[in-house]
Amino acid sequence: MFENYVRVAIRNLFNNRLYSIINIVGLAVGLAACILISLFVRDELSYDKHWANADNLYRLHTTFIVPGREPFVGVVSAGPAKAALKNYFDDEIVATTRFADMWPVITYEGKAFSEKVHWTDPETADMFDLNVLSGDLKQTLNDNSSLAISASFSRKHFGTTASVGEIVTVSAFEMKRDFRIGAVFEDLPHNTVLSFQALAMIDETDWLSEKWLFSHWFSTNNHLFFQLKEGASIDGINNRIDAFANHEIDISAESMAGADTPTSDFIKLSTISIKDIQLDAVGGGEMKPTGSRTTVSIFTAIAALTLFIACINFMNLATSRSTQRAREVALRKVMGARRSQLINQFMGESIIIALIGLLVGVVLVELVLPAYSNFLGKELVFSYTDTITLGILAGLVLVVGLVGGVYPALVLSGFRPARVLKANKSAESSGSAMLRNVLVVFQFTISIALITATATVYAQMLYATSMDPGFEKDNLLSIMGANRAGAAEKQEALREQLLAIPGVTHVALSSERPFAGNENNQSITIPDNPELGSILIGTMAIDYDFLDTLEIPLLAGRNYSRDFALDAFPDTDVPEGVLPRGNILLNEGALRRFGFGTPEQALGKDIEVDRGDKAAIVLTVIGVIADMNFQSLKTVKRPEIYFSHRLPTTNILVRYSADPRETATEIERVWQELIPSVPFAHEFVDEVAAAEYNQESSIAFMLGAFSALAVIIACLGLFGLASFTAERRTKEIGIRKVLGASVMSIVKLLLWQFSKPVLLANLLAWPLATWGLLRWLETFPYRLDSWVLVPLCLLAGLVALTIAWATVGGNAARVARRNPIEALRYE
Repeated sequence: MFENYVRVAIRNLFNNRLYSIINIVGLAVGLAACILISLFVRDELSYDKHWANADNLYRLHTTFIVPGREPFVGVVSAGPAKAALKNYFDDEIVATTRFADMWPVITYEGKAFSEKVHWTDPETADMFDLNVLSGDLKQTLNDNSSLAISASFSRKHFGTTASVGEIVTVSAFEMKRDFRIGAVFEDLPHNTVLSFQALAMIDETDWLSEKWLFSHWFSTNNHLFFQLKEGASIDGINNRIDAFANHEIDISAESMAGADTPTSDFIKLSTISIKDIQLDAVGGGEMKPTGSRTTVSIFTAIAALTLFIACINFMNLATSRSTQRAREVALRKVMGARRSQLINQFMGESIIIALIGLLVGVVLVELVLPAYSNFLGKELVFSYTDTITLGILAGLVLVVGLVGGVYPALVLSGFRPARVLKANKSAESSGSAMLRNVLVVFQFTISIALITATATVYAQMLYATSMDPGFEKDNLLSIMGANRAGAAEKQEALREQLLAIPGVTHVALSSERPFAGNENNQSITIPDNPELGSILIGTMAIDYDFLDTLEIPLLAGRNYSRDFALDAFPDTDVPEGVLPRGNILLNEGALRRFGFGTPEQALGKDIEVDRGDKAAIVLTVIGVIADMNFQSLKTVKRPEIYFSHRLPTTNILVRYSADPRETATEIERVWQELIPSVPFAHEFVDEVAAAEYNQESSIAFMLGAFSALAVIIACLGLFGLASFTAERRTKEIGIRKVLGASVMSIVKLLLWQFSKPVLLANLLAWPLATWGLLRWLETFPYRLDSWVLVPLCLLAGLVALTIAWATVGGNAARVARRNPIEALRYE
């Protein structure tokens, strides 16, 4: 019996090639898309579950809540939190560790280079089970003169992974020391939020001159992880985390609030499981870009919908062929076939088609997987020996076979022989036709919603990347590390030589570089408005040429000038009772925060910079500039004041008008001649700005690609339906032509038949897509206006309708041009 089912199924596949090809291709594309998305989703959900202590590892986050400003949300913590957390929660926490990254200059065999090194605590060796290839990781992280490096770091700089015992000189800030390579560990897998290639022990005595690194509660520079004791609950810590902040952190020392104000009103601490960081963490300071649970949910839905569209195709085409197979079913019933046997036969055909579609889909997956993995930057593997993968494949075949075949099987097996075998009677019920129309509407509702979403994502990206950041980012180069030992004392000489390079028009010094983030803040008071109290405001140090170099216009007042003594940062070494005085520039956000009115009204107003137990610095406003996105295009423009710089600063900004690469090469030559001991590091600001949306760009591309596949599958089904519908209406079309109907009128008739469900799909898709996209756009500080969704919805509807016409039109024209004699010769 089973052999007969298979033989009949294969014969039907070959006898109905168009039907078979459309179904198999549609299912193959749908299954391939589903598998690819499943690999992506499975990988995103696998992050950091491989650690032995994963269930008990958590990270501490810090959010600064400052009145008058957006909360500063960070995934990092203050250095002192390590010991304080362990002591306060001693019954719940077994160990804590920190990771703080720096870019020291490393010298090996006379060659200097700069690499990111993470300073960490000895507990890291116990909390994270790194695969050590050689050496002793525990001993290395207990020695402040040893380095643990990754295998790729070792190969890059030593030519081998057997580098234990090699000596390098590390210079960072005022610390300079010889370090011995004590351990080499295997590169971290891609599915972890951790990202480091070199580890060194934190010895806080090495950083006494840089207390902000590990000793200051208001400087968050550390990724702080802690491990719970077995049986301890994170809820116990979360319930007492505010009490911990209030007990350990004194905000009155920073003039943030009065002595009676609880710290937790201004500094909000929170925890997150290491397994949830990839998809749920929010805030700045990650070691590498993370994902989003929303993105995973969206693509999971797309996978399910794409597969469902393919199943709809199967159902539609199978029911539309019911007329052709009605006599076969009737004859089988007359010969004694039971309905259950017919259902088994049709379900078997469905599963065979699904199996063939799966095989073709797997071939497609193998063909595109390398490019797909490379695009995502992941190591995705489609394993045939993995029981989970095999289970997914078997499940997909059953789901597609059952969902796609159950209704057609019930419909076809239910035909009554007497009714079907009567002459000139159609076997199709009105219910089948109605169901097909409903399914086509559903298909195109999904397709139009996906087209709208894709268009909106690209429009938002275009809007964000083309948004004026408040300064000219093109033809601007940023040089990092200008304050390193060997470079700091030569900044002015370097500026002069850079200006002598042909094509270099301006050079400026600043404490920050564009789009790199800036966490520097300062407590300010307004002498004329004491009721405002202490105000925490963003700060940045700039020089006399900063505004000209970045082409930032003044709204009122003047720029810093070398002709005015007070434009230099004031000398704070003054006699007791004397207030150091100077001048200051500020932006519109600071102007509003201080209540200074218009830019013109702000000129001449004084602000006082708090210095703790020392006399405050009085600064007079001499200029106001517009708000700018200097920190990140993804953050709200913050209120800022701009101090006149004090050498050395960390960054040099170069405005050029010549070829970018040639200019960079010439700048590097000047740097190496003047500062050979410090590696040259630079970036083009426009490229950094574009990289801000790399992740969104990848998501948009994936969304567009899978949306296109969904539309293609829907159109395949529409084409098949059009072919069978035209075939069933051959005689009707012949009679219409005999009675004088033109080819164009018949084409319009067929197009209108398939346009109605697409038009109805538009009415359903637009409100659904608009509701979801408005919620998505709310996650961006600067976003498209809501009204933009109206033309995008109309555009998506027009695209869908055009695709439907193109799909149906050719077949309709072919049928309409057919000679009516061929259809009517036997009547």
